[in-house]
Amino acid sequence: MELKPLLFAALIWLPVTQASADTPPLDGHYYLNGAMEMGAELLLRKDGTFDAGVAYGSADGFAKGTWQVENNTVTLKSETKPASNGDLSALFQDLQLAIEPNCLAVDFGNGKACFRRQ
Repeated sequence: MELKPLLFAALIWLPVTQASADTPPLDGHYYLNGAMEMGAELLLRKDGTFDAGVAYGSADGFAKGTWQVENNTVTLKSETKPASNGDLSALFQDLQLAIEPNCLAVDFGNGKACFRRQ
């Protein structure tokens, strides 16, 4: 058996496996930190779906949908339609979260906040 083809194949796959090892999985349970008077929870599942909830004063909202990663950004696509004007579930429609160390960063319009894994 000639070792050159085997060695060549191993060298080709090395960068792919190394890149995967450097990128931690994003699935997990996150809570919002740093948003005044706002609380939110986000569950990213391995299968690419999410559940989320948010409360701001007397308004709240819940959403379910899918998530994907592209260009160091997590994008949430909510399948939940707001039930009323006070329903905050629309916040999760096409929501983009910047992947930062120990943080999925977001700006709901009141400054930067972070979803942190628990």
